[in-house]
Amino acid sequence: MGTEAGTARLACWNPGTPCWNPGIVGETAGMDALAPNLRRLRASAGLTQAELAAKAGVPRATLASMEQAGSNPGILAVQAVARALGIGLDDLVEPRPEERHYLIGPREQQDYRADAGRFSARLVSPIASKGVAIHRVVMQPRCHSIGRPHPPGAQEFFLTLVGTAVIEIEGESVEVPAGHLLQFPGHRRHSYGNPGRTVCEAVSSVVMQLG
Repeated sequence: MGTEAGTARLACWNPGTPCWNPGIVGETAGMDALAPNLRRLRASAGLTQAELAAKAGVPRATLASMEQAGSNPGILAVQAVARALGIGLDDLVEPRPEERHYLIGPREQQDYRADAGRFSARLVSPIASKGVAIHRVVMQPRCHSIGRPHPPGAQEFFLTLVGTAVIEIEGESVEVPAGHLLQFPGHRRHSYGNPGRTVCEAVSSVVMQLG
């Protein structure tokens, strides 16, 4: 067990996050989310500071301090408040999902293959992300694959990186050479093709709703 400032540090309560000092929570950058999360969750529960403090068994002054940025509450107080709200500790101290960053490794990316494996689309965007899907597309020579229409309002952005792709949109064929981007309504019937003799690589981004 390591030490910091002469005080032994506890084991991490959540793998992948920095260990906390046993007495002070606010030493980690992740605690920046505590104050706004607590204010939002308390309001959603319809509780005043006094009511939540009583329910958690902590002084009202402690709770008021926790709702202020830069506070240094003890871990036991934070755990008590989380229990009183009926939520997990992560929900209280970590940024909201839409405010977090994600690093997606190859093993977490999903592959879709068609046309006897000659068409490959790998989902590289996080599954948790809402409203957007990004695929890395690889098409072998003479490849052709029918796309799946997306919900109305969706827009697809297809950027060819290597070679030339041919996107067919409701019977109309559009050549998309390397370095060019094609935008089209994702809900329309479409297909992807590579009529050339070399591999075609591209990135497809689907935004479910613009504006």
